[in-house]
Amino acid sequence: MGLFAWIKKNPARNRPLLGLLVMDEAQTFAPSGAMTACTQSTLALASQARKYGLGLIFATQAPKNLHNRIPGNAATHFFGRLSVPIQIDAAREMAKVKGGDVPEIGNLTAGEFYIALEGEAPHRMRTPMSLSHHPSSPLTDEEVMERARSS
Repeated sequence: MGLFAWIKKNPARNRPLLGLLVMDEAQTFAPSGAMTACTQSTLALASQARKYGLGLIFATQAPKNLHNRIPGNAATHFFGRLSVPIQIDAAREMAKVKGGDVPEIGNLTAGEFYIALEGEAPHRMRTPMSLSHHPSSPLTDEEVMERARSS
């Protein structure tokens, strides 16, 4: 809720995007079943962030376990390779809502995705792999703050 309060006080006025928040294993923050300590705040953020210029990425290998309001509020969906039949079925059901299908989702290779933009059916795409440096561990809070101050 701290991020939500901050973005409301500091909206992206003259630019489309002020920041980007990535939540990996998103089903742990907003599960489809029982509520967690952060479910309500995550759902509030998902429904309001775009209005204030905050982009959100909810990443999961278990779309069936993600609260339905998360993909419901998303303008763009990326579908990567899945291997578990129940998760493949869930992704295909999500793609149907977007007006299409992701028939080869179990056979995608590295760098291949289906993308569904707002108002469009999913289509297959390929993107180059990132060859940038990736440190062995995430930045500390202090390193994040230092980078934010210097930019």
